[in-house]
Amino acid sequence: MTAEIIAMPDQAVSGEVVITAESTADAKRDALKANETIIKRNWAKATEKVETVYRSLTLIHTYDLWKMHKDAAGKRKYSSFEKYLFGEFGWELSRVRALQIIKAQRAKMIEAGELPAETAEARQRTAPEVTSERAARITADQLQKVLDAFATRVDSIDEGDPDKPTVARIYGDVRDALAPAITDLREIVFAAEADSEDADSEPEEDDDTDTE
Repeated sequence: MTAEIIAMPDQAVSGEVVITAESTADAKRDALKANETIIKRNWAKATEKVETVYRSLTLIHTYDLWKMHKDAAGKRKYSSFEKYLFGEFGWELSRVRALQIIKAQRAKMIEAGELPAETAEARQRTAPEVTSERAARITADQLQKVLDAFATRVDSIDEGDPDKPTVARIYGDVRDALAPAITDLREIVFAAEADSEDADSEPEEDDDTDTE
């Protein structure tokens, strides 16, 4: 885990060499050496501190500990993890970036045995199963609603409007194009429902056998 540099200090720290655009080549070389020395001396410590922060962040998120904060009325104080980060730490970290960090840290902690394996899937959601029957039914209903709404709008156009015949013609074209598709979709639904009824009405086979 590499440390994320949030901001650079405005003032020079111990050992740091500050230069300007007018600095000589020798001054720039000295600045490079001095500043690289500071990085080498402090990078491991900075990385270790960031790692500690990310571990705690991952535990808080994995077990939803942040939701334990309550307001004066006893209700949950933060409506989102992102608001929790800012409210408690002033950390303006986007939800996407926070989850990226947590995902990577969680994987490391699971591998090290510090978190149970099932927490790897804690934030994953699976989409509900969609059958052909359901897809056909919903789509047919949606297309029919579009046609019904279009027809209502055509009827509501004032008879004196010179463009009403054109709009009515377009509606007719759309209706003629969609009607066969709606019919085919309805047939899929009817066939699926018929198959389901047949399966429910089939008598159970007698599994008794002669043992004489």
